[in-house]
Amino acid sequence: MAQPYPQLILKIEDALKKMLKGTVPVISTDQLADSINSRTDWIILDSRELAEFEISHLSNAIWVGHLDFSLSRVADISKVTKIAVYCSIGVRSENIAGKLLSYGFSNVWNVYGGIFTWANEHKTLVADNQQPTLDVHGYDKNWAKLLEHHVNCILSK
Repeated sequence: MAQPYPQLILKIEDALKKMLKGTVPVISTDQLADSINSRTDWIILDSRELAEFEISHLSNAIWVGHLDFSLSRVADISKVTKIAVYCSIGVRSENIAGKLLSYGFSNVWNVYGGIFTWANEHKTLVADNQQPTLDVHGYDKNWAKLLEHHVNCILSK
């Protein structure tokens, strides 16, 4: 996989150092991709808002939301299943992953760098129709600056 521009890696790292609480274990995008490729069983949860998910998401991801997250959206998932939660860079997903841990889920990880790092590393994303896409919701103009030029940044806020 192609590596993102070093300055984008550093900007995402800086943001995460300032914003993450460190209360949830993390998994890198490379580790998650390797696990998916080796067919290790993971449930992948998208904790972005629905408009973001509808533009693109990781293949087979389940949308659970953030501001309107409800335990009912994960009611059918075993509490011992490996769960990776992502958002744009990892802040909202840390919050949702923490909630899952507090609800008794025992194998929950926050995807460090989120969908932005995933997309910047040229990993596959899918649209709502499950077809590959380079579209990513940029959240807002400031956060969108963390996406590489090959990514088609969509802003709807």
